[in-house]
Amino acid sequence: MEGILLFILFALTTGSFMYMLVCTDSNSKTPMGMIRRKIYANGPSITKKLLGDKIFVKLQQFYNYVFYTNNRLGQISYFLIFWVAFGLYGKFGLLKHFGNTPYVSHIHSVCGSLIFIFCNYFFYRTCTTSPGIITKENNDEYVKQFEQYYDEVQYKQNTSCSTCNIIKPARSKHCRICNVCVSRFDHHCIWVRQCIGQKNYKYFLLFLFTHIFLSLYGVVAGILCLFGIAQKQQLFKLTYKNAVTGEIHPATFFRVFTVITNRETFFVFIIFVCLIFFVTLTAFFLYHLNMIRKDLTTNERIRKNDFEKSFLNEMYELQEQQKRKKDDDSIKRLAQLKQCWNSLSKRRVQGLYEGLRIVYSQPN
Repeated sequence: MEGILLFILFALTTGSFMYMLVCTDSNSKTPMGMIRRKIYANGPSITKKLLGDKIFVKLQQFYNYVFYTNNRLGQISYFLIFWVAFGLYGKFGLLKHFGNTPYVSHIHSVCGSLIFIFCNYFFYRTCTTSPGIITKENNDEYVKQFEQYYDEVQYKQNTSCSTCNIIKPARSKHCRICNVCVSRFDHHCIWVRQCIGQKNYKYFLLFLFTHIFLSLYGVVAGILCLFGIAQKQQLFKLTYKNAVTGEIHPATFFRVFTVITNRETFFVFIIFVCLIFFVTLTAFFLYHLNMIRKDLTTNERIRKNDFEKSFLNEMYELQEQQKRKKDDDSIKRLAQLKQCWNSLSKRRVQGLYEGLRIVYSQPN
């Protein structure tokens, strides 16, 4: 039992770390936010000291190429990781054990393969569906559609994009990687070589969900296979001798798990990888569901937090200044900041059901 608990604990820790790097707010006062700030603040300098200047510069250039240029490396990496992982699971799990143990029949090979096909389908749809590119021809349509979101803080009316030469609709953003303005911009995803926006967000969510389901399926089916192997080989009936006392003891769950791990090392490793993917992707998926519930995008959350931090700092300075000496300019500016703060805070929480209904009612 201890081995299983350590197995799950490590997966949860890894998943939490990945979630922290991707989704946690750097301005947050939570432990995760503080750790993320430390990593991003001190990580580059520590890496530079460990690797040296030349290697660090090359690594930085590679990082900038991967994350800040419109290349296919993310898509290629996805296919290599996903297809190789499924192929290895098939070789060491589906073909070897499914149907040969009491708990997992050959039907699970078919079910797993079908889920794999759905994963690839929604990956394709996410890659190929336009996120909602704003052009001069449809500019007015998008401006009108999102005019209720102009708050004169994050989104100001009649603000133009100097690159695309259009009026920026509320909730849109110019992606410097794709070099287009995207409606209801959420983020740029290197895995699909595409912005995630108003029109392909629904496929992105299904892309995440199918991968979560496949990962969970792999974990559950794999664990059932291991139980079947243990039962078939009568491992639970094993006994062991205490080297100190000489007493004979029945095999514990941990010892059975150790024996199976030694015999099926690679299969256990693949199940472990599935568990890490499941935890990480589930955390990321729940993050997006929470954003939908709040009627926020990832881009808006980042900008909102930056605005709030800036406003709070300036409001604090003005309040301290007024304690020393009151003047009309600082009073007026403080009133403006409070109005901006109220504007940022009044965004309604639309609820998950309503949010999903809106997301999936968007045309392609």
